[in-house]
Amino acid sequence: MTESLSLFAAYAIQLFLIVDPLVAIPSFLAITRHNRPEERREMARRGCIIAYLVIVVFILTGPLLIGYLGIRTPAIRICGGILLFLISVEMLYGRTTGTGTSEREERIAGAKDDISVTPLAIPLLAGPGAIATTLLFADRARGAASYVALLSACTVVFLATHLLLRRSDELQRWIGALGITIVVRIMGLILAFISVQYVVDGVSVALGR
Repeated sequence: MTESLSLFAAYAIQLFLIVDPLVAIPSFLAITRHNRPEERREMARRGCIIAYLVIVVFILTGPLLIGYLGIRTPAIRICGGILLFLISVEMLYGRTTGTGTSEREERIAGAKDDISVTPLAIPLLAGPGAIATTLLFADRARGAASYVALLSACTVVFLATHLLLRRSDELQRWIGALGITIVVRIMGLILAFISVQYVVDGVSVALGR
């Protein structure tokens, strides 16, 4: 039980750091600036549901996919750690991450009637970073209790993300651009520590230490 709770807490925190709805808020508001508030809320709901389902698929099929491709745990930790570190550096510098949406994608999305699938769900919420994190944790799952913990954590993260996106207008006015930048950089620093630890653990296991 303690192990499952620990897995739940670790995955929930790290997935929230990667999904980072606070970073998504400015992009979400920019690409939905021509939509009515009710349309924006509906797209936020659909986008979060789609992103949630994508991550759930990788939670449930991750170990099978990893086993089929012959990928070992050290490789997952090292590669995942490097990817997360690159994302954390972008967050530390206050830039949109390369796994998120580019300015060109935002311009294209701004002309679309519905942005809930792309770019909101993929890659803004369920991007490569979120998928890599999920594969790292799915590889650690042992038994039904572990999967319940991971699925529960994923549910909590996307419910929180949905709530934040629904209140995006109010949050941006309340926190402000500077406040969002400060929070994002703190999250980036924490993610950098976590990602380096993944690489250290992966190298240690690969070298048999």
